[in-house]
Amino acid sequence: MFRATKWAMVAALAVLAMPRVSGQCLPILCALTLTLQSDASGLTLGGSGTNSATMSFGAMQAFGGTVLSGVTKTVGTAHWTISTPFDVKVTCSNLLTLLPCTLLLTPTYSLTAQLESADAINSWEIGGTTLSSSSASTLTSTGTYGAVTAYTFSLKIPFSESSGAISNSINFLSVSN
Repeated sequence: MFRATKWAMVAALAVLAMPRVSGQCLPILCALTLTLQSDASGLTLGGSGTNSATMSFGAMQAFGGTVLSGVTKTVGTAHWTISTPFDVKVTCSNLLTLLPCTLLLTPTYSLTAQLESADAINSWEIGGTTLSSSSASTLTSTGTYGAVTAYTFSLKIPFSESSGAISNSINFLSVSN
């Protein structure tokens, strides 16, 4: 019973995710724009529709407490997880002519994500891909320009984690194939 009480004290959780986003293609020909958007079934992002959005889950705990609309909390035997969907949209604008970018470039892009700071305790995931600060993880290598793609952000917190705020940043990079 004492351990269950200790686990319930994992309370304050604030996550700042996704503040830095950029795109790369041939700068003379086109410009990629990456925007992060609130998903209709997920948590409302601060700055939705921009390349610098935030997520805030407020104060949460493994057992009991309130779960915000659009957030899922799952409690396992050694950890608990919070997750929410969000959307990504990458567009390509031709800077020289009125031709679509896809006539000058491939019709697809690659999207990667990387944690800003190392986190040796918690597991940060997007779309089932575990993120780290040491290298970028590929989320897709076949993204379609203009399409809104849903991803799920998940944060797995072990019961050994001390109570307090958890925050990090995720850097996204889109590159024309």
